[in-house]
Amino acid sequence: MTFPRWTVEGRLIDNKGNIPKIYAMTKPSFLIIGAAKSGTTTLYKYLCRHPQVYMSTPKEPDFFAIDAIYERGMTWYSSLFDQAESHQLCGEASTTYTRLPKFPDAAERIAQALPDVKLIYIMRHPVDRAYSHHVHEIKCREQKPRTTFESAIKERPYLVESGDYMQHIELYLNYFTRDSLLLLLMEDLIQNPRDILDKVCCFIGVDNTIDLIQDTPVVANQAREAAEGFVRSKLTAPLKVIPGVKRTAALFPQGMRDAAYQVLKGLPYYGEWGKKQSYLPPPMLPETRQMLLERFKDQNQRLAEFLNRDLSHWSR
Repeated sequence: MTFPRWTVEGRLIDNKGNIPKIYAMTKPSFLIIGAAKSGTTTLYKYLCRHPQVYMSTPKEPDFFAIDAIYERGMTWYSSLFDQAESHQLCGEASTTYTRLPKFPDAAERIAQALPDVKLIYIMRHPVDRAYSHHVHEIKCREQKPRTTFESAIKERPYLVESGDYMQHIELYLNYFTRDSLLLLLMEDLIQNPRDILDKVCCFIGVDNTIDLIQDTPVVANQAREAAEGFVRSKLTAPLKVIPGVKRTAALFPQGMRDAAYQVLKGLPYYGEWGKKQSYLPPPMLPETRQMLLERFKDQNQRLAEFLNRDLSHWSR
């Protein structure tokens, strides 16, 4: 039986000079830092398929952003990666890391704890992103479904501020080199996933020849589909509590379950219930969209120059 000992340099090692696994603190090599509703879940799911990558569960620990979670300490954070194999690079994907000014300390905390970490920042048309974020919060937090987007951005300004991409980039560049930051667009991930995944794999340092799409591409969340999913969960919830129903449903192909859901929606009781609940939120008003396009105009131009890329379609 061997016991770990401290070296004069302050390292804990075993009799072979290795850090005992029980005492080793595993840290991520890369972080997907945002933006919310811009394809981070899609990228996360693709990377979960890579044998050389270990992604945290949950996807978004929010460790460096939320004070109450940060107070748990690095030992707790490291435990999220305890199941990683020795050959795997670890990563996580917390979109709160690019949510200024709501979480102003995230970048500095990351730099202090993970000075050599690589950062992936994926962005989306900022107005579309803001509305999708609004729908997501209705779906996940069960906020009042008929809350208008206009009232939401007044109550929760971070819905808009999360689209100030250059502000976030400049903040991170105060702590990290430009080479530490990979900037992507969601539209590219959707249209050319293989090219983007190749770029990501090369950036984080894993094999880029492994097929992560595997004939089953991951589809980025879309606002209306997310809201429809919320309706579906509400409609089917009463059935799932019946003993055996949930287990039995899982045995059927997704196509059959989709067809059953459409039948359920068509029943008089559920049809009336759905109309009353109306979980699909009201669309953004045209004048609101125009106002936000104007608000983001200068930042979008600065981002276009920084990326050396045409983003004129973000002005519509």
